[in-house]
Amino acid sequence: MNIFLKITVFFTLFFSISFQSRANRIEKGFEALNEYNYFEAKKIFFQTIKKDSSAAGYGLATLFFRNDNPFHSLDSAYKYVCISVATFHLVKNKEKLELLKYGFEYLNIIHLRANISLEYYHKALKINTIEGFDEFILKNDWSNERFSAIYKRDSLAFENVRSVKTSKVVTEFIEKYPSSEFHLDALKLLELCVYQEMTVSGTIESYITFCTEQHRNRYEKDAEDKIYELSILSKSLAEYSNFISLFPMNRNVEIAWKKVYQLYMVDYTEDRIQQFQTTYPDYPFIAELEQDIKYAQRQIIPYKFNGMFGFMDYEGNSVIEPNYEYLGFFNDGLAVAVKNGKYGYIDKGNTVVVDFIYDSATDFENSRAIVGVNERLGVINRAGFVVLPIEFNDIGSFSEGLIYGQRDSLFGYYDNTGNQRIDERYFEAFSFMNGIAKVQIGKNQTFIDVYGVPIVAPIFESIHFFNDSLLVYEMGSKFGICRINGSILDSAKYGVIGVLSNGRAVVTYQGKLGYMNGEGKIVLDTKYDEFPNFLEAGQFNGTYAIVRMKGKFGVIDHNGKFIISPTYYHLGKFSSLMAFSKGKGWGFIDLLNTVLIPAQFEYAESFNDGYAIVEKMALLGLINPSGKVTVPFCFNEIQRLDKDRVIVTEGNDHGVYTVKGEEIVPTEYQQIRTLNKDFLILTKASEVHYLYLPENKIIKPKLENE
Repeated sequence: MNIFLKITVFFTLFFSISFQSRANRIEKGFEALNEYNYFEAKKIFFQTIKKDSSAAGYGLATLFFRNDNPFHSLDSAYKYVCISVATFHLVKNKEKLELLKYGFEYLNIIHLRANISLEYYHKALKINTIEGFDEFILKNDWSNERFSAIYKRDSLAFENVRSVKTSKVVTEFIEKYPSSEFHLDALKLLELCVYQEMTVSGTIESYITFCTEQHRNRYEKDAEDKIYELSILSKSLAEYSNFISLFPMNRNVEIAWKKVYQLYMVDYTEDRIQQFQTTYPDYPFIAELEQDIKYAQRQIIPYKFNGMFGFMDYEGNSVIEPNYEYLGFFNDGLAVAVKNGKYGYIDKGNTVVVDFIYDSATDFENSRAIVGVNERLGVINRAGFVVLPIEFNDIGSFSEGLIYGQRDSLFGYYDNTGNQRIDERYFEAFSFMNGIAKVQIGKNQTFIDVYGVPIVAPIFESIHFFNDSLLVYEMGSKFGICRINGSILDSAKYGVIGVLSNGRAVVTYQGKLGYMNGEGKIVLDTKYDEFPNFLEAGQFNGTYAIVRMKGKFGVIDHNGKFIISPTYYHLGKFSSLMAFSKGKGWGFIDLLNTVLIPAQFEYAESFNDGYAIVEKMALLGLINPSGKVTVPFCFNEIQRLDKDRVIVTEGNDHGVYTVKGEEIVPTEYQQIRTLNKDFLILTKASEVHYLYLPENKIIKPKLENE
């Protein structure tokens, strides 16, 4: 045999035997590992780690990671799995194939490394420190949990920043974690810190300095608002004018000008508008002034013709043609209008002031209106600018400069320039009145001031004011009395606590009725019977109240003394001429219990403003104190409209009479309802008419008669 061929064969056999020997050793190590012979496996893998780094490293990492042997060590498992990954590319393909049956393949090594990293992550979670997460992030940059660890580390760091909340600390966080998910929050917090630190004195000078030096700070608008608020403490005409002069670029100048106009316009007449224009020649809304002058005397109301709406004057003459699907009344000089299913606003000259782009809209009030798009609500001003973004589920109405709004599940409060004044943290919210508003926190109610500070601890299911210093609270469907500071004056044991009226409030206890005074004390024992509508009918009217004892009605005074003994089956509402029944018919008595009109009616209501509704032959009419019938017994229903008029119903038709029996509106309308203090709206088929109350005048569009 050729000498070179012999040498080649020799070395081939030598290396084959050498490789086979090593492979056998590694295989024995894995076999020992599979048989839980950890001592032997460890020995073999340590012996082969230098020449077979990847396979032996994988075996050792597996051994050290398992927690069913005395060699369990996460750090050692980490060390050897890293060696295995780093040297895997040096393993020959033949060796990989030989060891594949023991699970030695790259994906398994990576999976083991991921599990080891996961264990480190759990340890970091348990420690829950910035340092612990930092160490994990540094050593496990391949881990699936790395980004979660970064987030949790940044979260801890940012929480520390928020607890300290100084611009220095926030800046350090931003510089140390420039890629953090909290970066934008940190930038926002930095702006807040700078704002608070520069304006800590709360003086108008500090807010002016802030606005001068921090043009791009998101709180510049808030600072401008503070300048505005501090400039108009007494909200006088002079203060508003001075503010406009000193801060012409402030975002509240438009509002200030409007306030100047509103305060100056003690009455909206053409002369007054012209005086205002002369006094304030720099007023920026000249077009509005000219419009107000033009339309100051115009009185127009909506009408309907052929299914469409227009405007007519009080004589029924068409002023704006019926080209709208709906029209509202004018408020603040604008009216809601609908075209092609979309809402907008027009002025009295039929000019579109706010385009038809909304799905819903309300009347303007104090230059603000609520509009809706895709079932979301917002607020616009008279110029059509969005004051509150159209992203709310629910919005209240402006009261004392604030409005509540619900974006998602919680309510907050906003001012009329769109700034959020009180955070969204309430489950329910109500409008402000006299500087306070009722809100719900969790399952309980409280009252807050205009800064969102609770004035009563939120510990009661429901509360409402009893008087200026006491509250009615509810617990377990029972009611009690407490002071504004939350201290209990009387436990929640009453079934009802009514409204304080003339120094007395109806209360019920264990099915009986009594009275409480303004100090929250029972002054008339709960010994009277409950009866239908007792909360209203049983209230004190002046110094008297109607009560029932042993099934009979009478009248008591403030001290509980009967001025009319409980001898009546029924008594009407308290009146100087009160309806009564002793079982057969109804009549009327005075406060001396003298029968002035004998029982002769099937039903009667007490006299009110000199007239009473009575029933005969199942029909209703009206009588005066002498018993004379003023409105005949012709009607199924009579409802008092005011002291001079009633709405009557005959069958399904309605009309209007005076209390003296004069017909104002014939009984031919399907519906009559109050629109405002000056108008009733009268509906008949597709026709819409009005009753102008100051003149008892029916207004119909003349087009209908043409």
